Amino acid sequence: VPKDISRGTHLNEGNIYIGKATPPAVVKLFQEQFRKVYDLFLMLRYRELVCGGHMVLTFFGQKSEDILMHGDVASMWGLLAEALQTIVRKGRMKHENLTSFNIPFYAPSLGEVKALINETGLFDIEHIGLFEHGSDPQDDDSSSDTVFDCARSGENVAKCIRAVIGPLIIDHFSDAVLNELFMEYASIVSKHLVKGKAKFPVIVVSLKKAPISDQICNLRLENKIKLEQNS
Repeated sequence: VPKDISRGTHLNEGNIYIGKATPPAVVKLFQEQFRKVYDLFLMLRYRELVCGGHMVLTFFGQKSEDILMHGDVASMWGLLAEALQTIVRKGRMKHENLTSFNIPFYAPSLGEVKALINETGLFDIEHIGLFEHGSDPQDDDSSSDTVFDCARSGENVAKCIRAVIGPLIIDHFSDAVLNELFMEYASIVSKHLVKGKAKFPVIVVSLKKAPISDQICNLRLENKIKLEQNS
């Protein structure tokens, strides 16, 4: 999560991720934070690999270059925000806690990933692509976009998201609302799936360690750490 948001500045009120009402300044903060973290990640992986070593990465992405063209990944976080708002209205948690909660997540586009990797000069891209994966981890049927049991799929999605985000919910709110929250979330997701299957774009990239000096990488890493410490 960008520092300006995580410090309690309510720049993204009403959202826990990048939503339709998210100000452009907040979108930029998420993008800049992603670049910082991903750049550091690549530097650290570069140091671990032998010369000519390969690395394959898979992570959620964005089909459109325009981050505000919301895909199903953003929609699922939006539905979780709805569930949280319902719990607030019931008086089960404070509104102030919700406004200060943001998902530490960013789904980049293929263009963003390519540009960042090329800018670092640490790796050569051997392959990069994007495929879509259904939101229900129990649904292996890719031949149809129709959800035949929305209630069950909603529960499956909720269990999956809970496994990922549950510890953050407990840390920021409390474990007292966890079961109620994800029951509400499952119900909201079930209604959303009536429209059809939700599909998450997944980026796959195969990288090869570029032939640059390890000393150059170490120097860049040291400078980056110093900048982070002074910011």
